[in-house]
Amino acid sequence: MNIVDAQVHFNRFGSLESGLAAMDAVGVNALLYDEYWAFDGQSRILPGYELPNGAFRHVFPLAEAAALLYPERFAYLVRFDRRDPDLDALISTIRTVPQRKALRVVPWTPEGFQQFGEGADDPVFAAAQRYGVPIFVLLPGRTHLLHRYLRKFPDVQVIVDHCGVELQPGRLHDDTLSGFNEVLALAQFPNVSLKWTHAPRLSDRPYPYPDVLATLLRVVKAFGKERVMWGSDATQTTGHHSWAESLYYLRDTTELSEDEKRWILGDSLRKVLDWPVSAKDTAVLHDVPRS
Repeated sequence: MNIVDAQVHFNRFGSLESGLAAMDAVGVNALLYDEYWAFDGQSRILPGYELPNGAFRHVFPLAEAAALLYPERFAYLVRFDRRDPDLDALISTIRTVPQRKALRVVPWTPEGFQQFGEGADDPVFAAAQRYGVPIFVLLPGRTHLLHRYLRKFPDVQVIVDHCGVELQPGRLHDDTLSGFNEVLALAQFPNVSLKWTHAPRLSDRPYPYPDVLATLLRVVKAFGKERVMWGSDATQTTGHHSWAESLYYLRDTTELSEDEKRWILGDSLRKVLDWPVSAKDTAVLHDVPRS
């Protein structure tokens, strides 16, 4: 099985070599690199710099380098400030720069969520639709804010981050399950996929998280296996579970068919990002034996 992780802040492993060693140890063949160093004092994701009009232009030097050195193992996403005067031109690069595959929108602050809900990101979605660019969106517990964009821009491939719910560690309680009902309502839109990241943190059970698996089965039934993609966000979850645990509870379960696993653990992401495995890549990629 060719396993592809839908989100890793890979730079936080410290070096390309140490991160590759971790990938090999876990058995991850490839991943989508989301370069994130820290937040600045204005809750802007670094690295980047401020433009004269106050917009923040993000840059992705380490993700670009990794993707150029190991295109069979890395693709990467980008984020652009909707106020950037070159927004349209920047989004147009996503389909032309090698291994640059998608855009990510992270409202993050209460003000950001409010503005998103009011339609402030229309220019981002309009350009993404124009250039055929997928958009990952982080809206924990607020996925209803997407509906206006999905109706207005029906041709944009949208991927909802981190299960779409508030990540309240330790239990899948009634409020969280209600949040999943809101997420499941997005299945009516054929251009929406769900990124299954951080899910083990919702469990009040030890590995292999049977309550999380039960919820995933509901998600797969609603969206179909082709619109659910696994991700670890491995550098951000170490206080709760390991990269291996985030993968193996899915890889080794008997609750999912082998075909469902193949889609969730790689094929869904590759399809949405138009990131096929080439003949050359197949020769380079290898499956690590299960421990």
